[in-house]
Amino acid sequence: MAKNKLSRNFKAKPDKDMWATICPPMEYRVITGEKAYELGIVPAGMTGVNSVAIGASGSTADTIMYFANYFRIDKTEIDQEPYIELYESGLTQSSIYGILHHADFSGRTETLDNSQLLKIAASGSTTDIQFTAKPDKNEGTLNELRSQNKIFGFDYAYGQGMKKKDDK
Repeated sequence: MAKNKLSRNFKAKPDKDMWATICPPMEYRVITGEKAYELGIVPAGMTGVNSVAIGASGSTADTIMYFANYFRIDKTEIDQEPYIELYESGLTQSSIYGILHHADFSGRTETLDNSQLLKIAASGSTTDIQFTAKPDKNEGTLNELRSQNKIFGFDYAYGQGMKKKDDK
């Protein structure tokens, strides 16, 4: 579980348009670790990535956050580390990017401040992106994963999306 600790030592290669091509808003895709390395989504030094679940909150016109959750086998456990990129409304450059960690690594991680957390919330997400199980299919909607209790961290997104829609 992430504790608002972000490491900015890695920036994925895809730009906003490429992220949108890889995964549409409010959907997910599961790709092999090999494919993720080819796309430049996984840091070169990170080994043992079996597969990567990619997701997108919001819409491409408004603030949107893309995530790539790395599934790595660590002895008998699955270690998850989500990478995030946040694009604020109307911008083509990410304003927040990096790997969310469940621990504080001195010199490598920083604690996200309140303004960064609010920006992430504006995308309809949280920093607590985690999977309880690997998705059964290689693609689908985040809502499907929520209803199957296979993803956390986007429940807030769904609620915020409904509020925004209803407020208009």
